[in-house]
Amino acid sequence: MKSLKKLFEILGKWKYQYISAGVLLIISVGFRLMEPKVLQIAVDKIISIFVAKQSLPVSENDFVTKNLYKLLPELRIENAGMILVYLGIIFLVIALLRGVTMLTSSAIAASSTEKAMKQLRDKLFSHLQHLPMEYFSKTPTGELIQRCTGDVETLRKFATMQVTETIRLGAIFVGAFAMMYMVNHTYAFIAICLFPIVISASYFFFKKEGEIWTKHEHEQDKLTALVQENLSGIRVVKAFAKENYEIDKFTKQNEQKRKWGLRLLKLHAIYWPSSDVMVYLQLAISIFAGGFFVLNNKITIGEYTAFFTYAAYVTWPMRRLAQLVSEMGMTRVAIDRIYSILDYSQENYQGFDNSGNDLAGVIEFENVHFKYDDDEKPVLNGVSFKIGAGEKVALLGPTGAGKSTIISLLMRFYDPTSGTIRIDGRDIREYSRPFLRNKIGVVLQKPFLFSTSIKENIAYSKPDTHIDEIVESAKVANVHKIIKEAFPNSYDTVVGEKGVTLSGGQKQRVTLARTILKDPDILVLDDSTSSVDTETEFEIQRALKGVTKDKTTIVIAHRVTSVQECSRIIVLDKGRVIEMGTHEELIENDKFYRKIYDIQVSIEDEINRDIENLTELKSKRANVKIELNSVA
Repeated sequence: MKSLKKLFEILGKWKYQYISAGVLLIISVGFRLMEPKVLQIAVDKIISIFVAKQSLPVSENDFVTKNLYKLLPELRIENAGMILVYLGIIFLVIALLRGVTMLTSSAIAASSTEKAMKQLRDKLFSHLQHLPMEYFSKTPTGELIQRCTGDVETLRKFATMQVTETIRLGAIFVGAFAMMYMVNHTYAFIAICLFPIVISASYFFFKKEGEIWTKHEHEQDKLTALVQENLSGIRVVKAFAKENYEIDKFTKQNEQKRKWGLRLLKLHAIYWPSSDVMVYLQLAISIFAGGFFVLNNKITIGEYTAFFTYAAYVTWPMRRLAQLVSEMGMTRVAIDRIYSILDYSQENYQGFDNSGNDLAGVIEFENVHFKYDDDEKPVLNGVSFKIGAGEKVALLGPTGAGKSTIISLLMRFYDPTSGTIRIDGRDIREYSRPFLRNKIGVVLQKPFLFSTSIKENIAYSKPDTHIDEIVESAKVANVHKIIKEAFPNSYDTVVGEKGVTLSGGQKQRVTLARTILKDPDILVLDDSTSSVDTETEFEIQRALKGVTKDKTTIVIAHRVTSVQECSRIIVLDKGRVIEMGTHEELIENDKFYRKIYDIQVSIEDEINRDIENLTELKSKRANVKIELNSVA
């Protein structure tokens, strides 16, 4: 019942059109149930007239035949041909009305379903956009894609065909039983005697199939996620020559899906033949019981003919019941999976927006603790620091120290477990999330580009930006020259999925230009020059000086050379602030920062020596070649 209620919620404002389609379908069934009565009159009266060679009296067996007789000429031998014509016309009109009402009903149902499914897809995508980051960190992308496509399609098919089919079969069953009951009560109940057994078997089948289908779809989710992840990382797969490893992993997961698919097929292999036996057994009982009633003059041959048709009508829903139950089970699973997304609480976008004014950029962390899950170890353990307006501060530390987590909290992707974060003296939780994210610009460590043009990627935050502003941002990010020279279509070049046609450094510079164009009040550079060479990094840093002059800037980096010019450097380790000060002060402290500095400087010195030795060796080889040539 819960799934049915949710289905009506999905149909929304179109549920009344579905009710209209159902009413038309019931009317169509009513016309269909009149057809056997026309046949009954033909057998009982017209054939009898020709056999007896005389006129026959009208016998009003039931309400339907009584009114049909009123449409016919007098039952006399000389009117037999005319009666047949009348019966043919009546049958044709009934069939025509049945066809028109059924066609109209199907058209209304199909139209309403497509509109409802379009609204559902829009609602799903919109809801996904407003879910918190913690949801996406726990749910694989492939699973979400499967739910938004495969499950919606399952629901669409059910709503288009099976909902109306259920109404139709229910109306046929009730109507046919009523027609039989009006003629002979006992025979009517004999014609449905096996129905309780079929219903019970269908219930158990429905329950078992739902359990198996749920597990099957879970394995399908894993398979979809595996394919999506593989195709996203195809460069890594090929770089490590792991094609066979990935094929083996896919094959194993596909085998798991196949195992549950086979269990489902085995269940069907048992149920369908069994239901067929019950259905045909019911038909056989109806035939023999009807013959007995005819021989004992309980019913006429015409009534037996109509009765057999009605018995088939009653038996047909029993035959289709299994398929409907099967599809209901799959649809129930699909609805539950779709609502597992829709029932998840969205982010709260309410809050203070600073009356449309800019942020000064004063940032303060006060004893902030945070962990992603309740059962995980804390990522931040009492972090406290303050950044002044317009100050350029660096966050430095080993992997897992909590640098990126600090930025996630600043953007309100997550809220701290305890402690307070303030911007301009106001608790960050008082600000609205859209306002904060519009005022804070982040260049992520892993750059992401959409499969559109370079121009549209840079102008993502401001789609209507003039090309001159886009070019200016690209120049600051040191990517303008590359765009003009390396790509034949310049800024109109389509970069492909996730920017696959660009190198890592090029992607990072395009994303940097995108953030610069946004012109945020607070700028966060999350290791934004890690994919570029030292010379390019120097040029970008020099160009950024003008951009970051009056902005509060947070620089996350692993190279000491990238943070030396910051006014302060905050050193993190295991979620704690272990050092804080200028480059010179931290060097004098001779602690963690000094160790990192010494290691990186020694490595750079070693590389420089190797380069000098290599240059000297090449010079010597060149001199030797010159001497040999002169001797020759």
